[in-house]
Amino acid sequence: MLQLKRISWVLKDIWFHLKRCAITNRAGNSSQYRQLQLFRHEMQHFVGVMQGYVSNQIIHVSWQEFCKELRENVHSLDELHQRHAEYLNKAIFRSLLSRKAGPVMKVITDIFTVILKFRIQLVSHSWQFDETRNEAIHLAYPNMASSFHAFQKYSEFLYRVVKKLVARGYQPHLEDFLLRLSFNNYYQDV
Repeated sequence: MLQLKRISWVLKDIWFHLKRCAITNRAGNSSQYRQLQLFRHEMQHFVGVMQGYVSNQIIHVSWQEFCKELRENVHSLDELHQRHAEYLNKAIFRSLLSRKAGPVMKVITDIFTVILKFRIQLVSHSWQFDETRNEAIHLAYPNMASSFHAFQKYSEFLYRVVKKLVARGYQPHLEDFLLRLSFNNYYQDV
């Protein structure tokens, strides 16, 4: 969850950086600026989906199930200990932190790494005004476009993997993640 919060903060920082550049470097009317905002928006959507999944499936649903177990099946301290251990195991399982879910978490971590790389590329280079195009251009735009395409490939791969896991009955709660990620069937043709 800390990684997710960090990536969320990084995307907010990207937004602030782009907004500031639109004002200070007159980049707001640039086609590259608009494209970078679209890239950022798609990354922000992915992170928002991850946050929603964590909030709903891991925090809320797991907690509700734990509270129900407390009300109905706990009559001693040993039972409380057992139910709490089950709750923690379920939260770890749903968080994709188990050993079996390691490859899926690796893809998610790789997506986060691409977002961090995108930010570094954005802030490490500046905008310059191109007289021939009559608009501001970012010196690292080709690299950022490449990073975004890597982000898309990882996202599509993650969608395919999770879809197969859900179809096989492994971690059925991931269906909520799929619905959130492709609510408008964005990844349907993948």
